[in-house]
Amino acid sequence: MRIHCLRLRVFCVGLLLAAALLACSQSQRLTEQQRAEVFQFVWEEVRRSHYDPKLGGVDWDAMRAKYEPQARAAADDNAFYAVLNAMLGELKQSHFGVIPPGAFVAQEEARTRIGDGELGLTVQLVEGAPLIVRVRDGSPAARAGVPPGAELLAIDDLPAARILERIRARKLPEVEERFEVYLAFRAYLSGRVGSEVALRYRDLDGMERTATLTRAAASGERVQFGLLPELRVRIESRILPGNIGYLAFNAFMPPVMRELPARLRELKDTRGLIIDLRENIGGIGLMAGGVAGYLLPRETPLGIMRLRDGTFGIVAYPQQPQYRQPVVVLVDEFSVSTAEILAAGLQETRRAVIIGRPTPGKALPSKIVALPHGGYLQCVLADYETARKRRIEGAGVQPDLPIDLTREAFRNTRDPVLQQAAAYLLKQLSAR
Repeated sequence: MRIHCLRLRVFCVGLLLAAALLACSQSQRLTEQQRAEVFQFVWEEVRRSHYDPKLGGVDWDAMRAKYEPQARAAADDNAFYAVLNAMLGELKQSHFGVIPPGAFVAQEEARTRIGDGELGLTVQLVEGAPLIVRVRDGSPAARAGVPPGAELLAIDDLPAARILERIRARKLPEVEERFEVYLAFRAYLSGRVGSEVALRYRDLDGMERTATLTRAAASGERVQFGLLPELRVRIESRILPGNIGYLAFNAFMPPVMRELPARLRELKDTRGLIIDLRENIGGIGLMAGGVAGYLLPRETPLGIMRLRDGTFGIVAYPQQPQYRQPVVVLVDEFSVSTAEILAAGLQETRRAVIIGRPTPGKALPSKIVALPHGGYLQCVLADYETARKRRIEGAGVQPDLPIDLTREAFRNTRDPVLQQAAAYLLKQLSAR
């Protein structure tokens, strides 16, 4: 089957809208006729584009009958777009969503108003509490002495417990709840460069502390891809104690493929390699095969994308320089889309051991189209299964070595997952 290259670039986009939704919607008033046009467009586009003509058994005509009156009666435009997302939610699949007008703002406005500002810390759910699990070196959080392992209590005047209450009221499965907690705190912590935010947290000794931080410009190379908002792509590599290589990147975008050969040449003499896909938001699906090509010496299928009118394979073709030593891949609840495809492929081929926390199972290829009268629709148009015919949508990638984080684990190390991964590699190497 031959598919036009431009089409490939569209449907291989992964779960990048999560980053876009950190932006604030601008106000807009749709007329009754305009609402009808937007509703009709969304309903028709899903029916036309979805890889399954039967939509997984969902009666799409019945969904229209259920939600169209709600859309007409919505009190305002925010409520109207919420109705559209509720209708899409009936499909119970990732990569579906309506983004209201204003969520993708002009690039200059995005840089100055919304949020190219960050604190350099990551909050995830650990033992039922929002824990600061990573603090990036040189970031505002690091300079303020905010320690990994601290429990976040409040962001300015907003208690962290209130954020958790809103998420827990939805009764989500555990992995999905962790995913939503990560997204929510990431949104509240981001903001305009130069703006201040007060964090209240409880350190590992039980002492409550407050730190006022100034958001700094996000690091990484700016990348614009299709209709998506500008994204900062970061790639990091270094050598850990014991001569273990470390490679991390936050998205599957062209700068990674451009830099990857040089990074791997720098790590060629290491005894083993850790590829960190934690907090990797996905990206171009075919890059899963591109990255895997540096680790697999033979042409290797990683999976199949199934469209309504055919199939398309993701294949790893051998690339130079080849890295031949043992490999570990780190994942968590925000390793999504293309990150899940790569992790699953390397796991099935036994080229890598997967360590960390289960991924959320948000792996469906999608496209992004403009809506009438503003806004965008992210819409699934392909299914994905691994080379061994395993679907990871909704199931995620289960680590070979799961790590159940605890607060206590941070007493001895800033990154317990990375520490355990390095220890695992060194143990395997000593046994060879």
